[in-house]
Amino acid sequence: MNYIVFFRNNPRILLYGVLLVFFSSFGQTFIVSLYIPSFLESFGISSSFFSALYAGATLLSASTLVFIGKKIDHIPLKRFTLFVIAGIMAACLLTAISGHVVLLFFGIYSLRLFGQGLLSHTALTTMSRYFKKARGKALGIAYLGFPLGESIFPILVAAGIALLGWRETLLVSASLVVLVLLPLSLTFLRGFSRANIKEEHVPDTMPDNAPEESEKSWTQRSVLGSAWFYLIAPTVFLVGFLQTALFFFQTFIAEFKTWTTEWMAGSIIAYAISSSLTSVASGPLIDRVGARKIFPFVLIPLAMGVLLLSLGSHPVLAPLYWLLVGFTGGINAPVTSALYAEIFGTRSLGAVRSIFTFVMVVSTALGPLVYSFFLDRGFHFDQIHYGVIVVIIINMLYIRLSYQRHFSRTKP
Repeated sequence: MNYIVFFRNNPRILLYGVLLVFFSSFGQTFIVSLYIPSFLESFGISSSFFSALYAGATLLSASTLVFIGKKIDHIPLKRFTLFVIAGIMAACLLTAISGHVVLLFFGIYSLRLFGQGLLSHTALTTMSRYFKKARGKALGIAYLGFPLGESIFPILVAAGIALLGWRETLLVSASLVVLVLLPLSLTFLRGFSRANIKEEHVPDTMPDNAPEESEKSWTQRSVLGSAWFYLIAPTVFLVGFLQTALFFFQTFIAEFKTWTTEWMAGSIIAYAISSSLTSVASGPLIDRVGARKIFPFVLIPLAMGVLLLSLGSHPVLAPLYWLLVGFTGGINAPVTSALYAEIFGTRSLGAVRSIFTFVMVVSTALGPLVYSFFLDRGFHFDQIHYGVIVVIIINMLYIRLSYQRHFSRTKP
């Protein structure tokens, strides 16, 4: 089944996935960072203080996500979706009206929890749970919400802050949640059930010896006690850690490389293009060979991109670097989301996925902090990235050495 036929057969639930991922942008670093100068001026705080506040809010949201994320296994999808939408709307409002740094902390905490965390968690868990033979295609389509958000919302938010002010822009964001996200989500979910999923024309192209999905009912504690967690979590952590740090410090990297900020920002288009194309291309590949066989190679493009960035300062390296980073960005979410379903099954997928989302969110909090730690001690970006490459290689060797022992099993 090609993408056109697949989308034609399942338009509403696929658009639901794209929509939720798209609006998760409101809690992502690339959007929150646009408000930082306004936050510093309005609340009279330093950049280091805000970095600590942001990291604390992100870590607290990750801890909360572990408990809330698993509820999607027990609460009807429509009701859970309404809860998450109400949460992101309230987060925008709370941040907009905050008059004290304490309220700002809880506003950012809510944006990170409901935006970065629960909106994407809900969308990707739903795609993984309701699709099996075409799970890769469903996840690949839903992931398109990320590059769409990265392409559209920064322009709108930056313009809104310049023309209206940061508080008013957050109020407009809350209005978009009510006027766009809420009614469209309800429309896409109206009358939806597992019986509506159409996969009957998808050929079973998985190898005959492909491991079956687990039918075990996993608890979060049993996931943490599984060898699989310790095989998967380091890669999940590294992707979130590095991508957040690279986006967070993009202007500083441009200055270090003597590139203009405009050139660096324009080069990020390469990231949006490559992540979109890789996301779409990865879907059929996941359905054909399984996520387990692709997972060990997820970090290779990211390592190549960071290495390329460290080897020179020619301006042409900027788009090439973002292109390679985008390859990992595009393949990571579909592959890891499909991998959780293949290994742990779909019965407790919300609980399982919330554990790994916790790892990812923590990594996004620590990435800028660790980079700042080394930069403050005199290390420059190339030196930091050489260390990053060594860590990636060690992780890939670890997965490779453990692959035959764990990944070849038919049951976790």
